[in-house]
Amino acid sequence: GIGKKEGKKGGGDADGELSPQELLRRAAFRIESLERQLAWREEKVAAALAGQRDLKEKVSLYHEDFEREKASIFDIASDMTRQYKGMQEDLQGRISTLEATIREHKEALDQARAELEEERRGKGHALALKEAEIAEMNKKMEDMALEFGDMLKETLDKMGAQLELSSSENASMTRRLDDFKVAQGATT
Repeated sequence: GIGKKEGKKGGGDADGELSPQELLRRAAFRIESLERQLAWREEKVAAALAGQRDLKEKVSLYHEDFEREKASIFDIASDMTRQYKGMQEDLQGRISTLEATIREHKEALDQARAELEEERRGKGHALALKEAEIAEMNKKMEDMALEFGDMLKETLDKMGAQLELSSSENASMTRRLDDFKVAQGATT
């Protein structure tokens, strides 16, 4: 093979065989070349292992971040659900109280109207007083209806703001999860 061709070109013995010194010199070059290749490959393997370790650490950190975010979102959702239910119960209580008050005022108004009708038959001055009382009760009922409407709007605005906050946090988590998936896809 190679040794014989080089031996003929490089001059050596007349019959084309290489001398032991030439064989040793070529073997030394070959060993040196193989040692360089081995060192180069060991460097590449070490770099690949270091890259793999770094990647595993990053994946582990991403996984920990993901789990933390997942737990945080669960806590936020649980808290918002609890707050929503509490607000719903409060609102239901307010509605019940206001409806009872409206019923009482309607009954009082009906009674006042009945009394007024009775007094109309007999008294002129008392008529003016009762009409004023009815007007006052009507004004109170209107004021209460406005107050009830304002409370309902305020409660619904708060609930909407909390739902928007939760939605934006979910969108942020979804973006981070998508970034993590992209990073995972690029490393495989």
